[in-house]
Amino acid sequence: MHPERLGPWQIERRIGAGGMGNVYLGVHAETGERAAVKVLPASMAREEGFEQRFSREIAALRKLSHRNIVSLYGDGVSDEGLLYYAMEYVDGVTLTADIQSRRRLPWREVVERTQQLAGALKAAHDAGIVHRDLKPGNLMVAADGQLKLTDFGVASVFAAERLTRIGGIVGTADYMSPEQARGQRCTPRSDLYALGAVMYTMLTGRPPFTGETTAELLRKQQFGQFDLPSRYAPDMPAGLEELVCQLLEKDPGRRPPDALVVLRRLEQVLAKAEFVERQLESETVVRPGGAVAGVAGVGGVGAAGAGVAGTATTVRNLLRAENQRRRSGGVSAVLDNTWVLLCLLGLLIGFGWWMSGRRNVPTDAARLGEAERILRGEPGSAWLSVRDDVLKPLQERLSAGGVSDVDSERVRELRRQVDDYEFVRSLGQEQERGVESGVSAVDDELRRLIRRAYVMRESGDGAGAVAELAAVLRILERLRGGSYLQQHVAETVAGWESELDGRGAELVLRELLRQWVASGEESEKRQLRGALEAALKLYGGRLELAEIVSEVRAAMGGEE
Repeated sequence: MHPERLGPWQIERRIGAGGMGNVYLGVHAETGERAAVKVLPASMAREEGFEQRFSREIAALRKLSHRNIVSLYGDGVSDEGLLYYAMEYVDGVTLTADIQSRRRLPWREVVERTQQLAGALKAAHDAGIVHRDLKPGNLMVAADGQLKLTDFGVASVFAAERLTRIGGIVGTADYMSPEQARGQRCTPRSDLYALGAVMYTMLTGRPPFTGETTAELLRKQQFGQFDLPSRYAPDMPAGLEELVCQLLEKDPGRRPPDALVVLRRLEQVLAKAEFVERQLESETVVRPGGAVAGVAGVGGVGAAGAGVAGTATTVRNLLRAENQRRRSGGVSAVLDNTWVLLCLLGLLIGFGWWMSGRRNVPTDAARLGEAERILRGEPGSAWLSVRDDVLKPLQERLSAGGVSDVDSERVRELRRQVDDYEFVRSLGQEQERGVESGVSAVDDELRRLIRRAYVMRESGDGAGAVAELAAVLRILERLRGGSYLQQHVAETVAGWESELDGRGAELVLRELLRQWVASGEESEKRQLRGALEAALKLYGGRLELAEIVSEVRAAMGGEE
């Protein structure tokens, strides 16, 4: 028997149930708006921990606003003492039901849905919330394909005290990270593991691990090895499989660092697939009379034999993909595919030699012009393709004394632009340090300074990070004025400074002042003086901070 009314919501019917209560379809008595109304039964409210979790779920939703996360409309207590909250109603099905009805989803649709889900996770993680129970059953798919993340009942807040775990481990074993299976504290990378498991399920129709008992599943999550998803979805790109496998790494440190990186990797998968498709289309056209001709694209080679080079690359990629599939296939499949590849190799080599004799191969200037056109657009994976397929080969040939109709200095500037973009993408990721290939000692030193500012910010020294990066910006304006890197650093400095505005800036100054007053050792005073001088440099001219700035200056002056 469901309640007839909860606050302003007239209850029509029950639409779901879970470990934290029932969900009903409610209609607002005044506006007629529909909502999903979640209710914590009185029996659960009396149990230790349930009311706290229910309140935590409401608090989490109140902090979130994203198109792929259900919106909170309101909460309250009914006349009968029932705790409830109303959230956005999604007229659709769960991702679980969608997968069950279709067995598995096409890889492009998986990428599109994962982009939505990664965006939702980024919003949650940016707000300091780890979902901890990401699974297809907590994802609603609307009629238009939009994905909505729901059920933050076991979500945790960064730096908050841990919830009491009722029944031991919190979460769903099929999609639980290894560290979660061990009962350890979850981090955003725990959600990324679950994201990889959801992607695996969409691609293959089954979770990475299955078992008859929860204990068996938890053991497999910690120590088991899953089948490669390409065994069940052989048409998926290698880059997509690589991302899924990285998300499902047992060691959190080997997973992508955050959801934003996952989004960029997905963009790269799509861009590479589209690039390959364009190349295949551009390399085969029909001439009058039915003859087939090759047309060089951006990645073409500007000398005789370009067709053979492109053919060799194509066959190499086919062989790599085939070797991967052999590991999960039978003997007969290997033999069949080998003969197919040998025949294909012969045809492609013959076609490549025919292409090598064609005329009107695009000049270096034409290819460089196309590269410049792409680099004037939005930064992305296409920039990396241009660098690897056009700029690098051209720069190497020019360095070796080759003849060309382009300016080597312009090639070098464009190469630096893409290298700077790749460096910016890498900030915050775990990677080896040191001089990167093709990067000058000056550029490497500038990048080291920028990385140091990011490390300072991640360690909690926001004001120091802004001062550090602002100093680097002044150097960049002199040495690399107008470059992609200089523009990025300028935007980053402005963004970091805005984060310290208002109340946050005042709190920074007051905390430093408190430490200054409480400090006793001369060495500690010297360190604090440097931090205070940096803070005054940042905020000294701001009228709204005049009072606290005066207090700081007076305290420092009194110690001199």
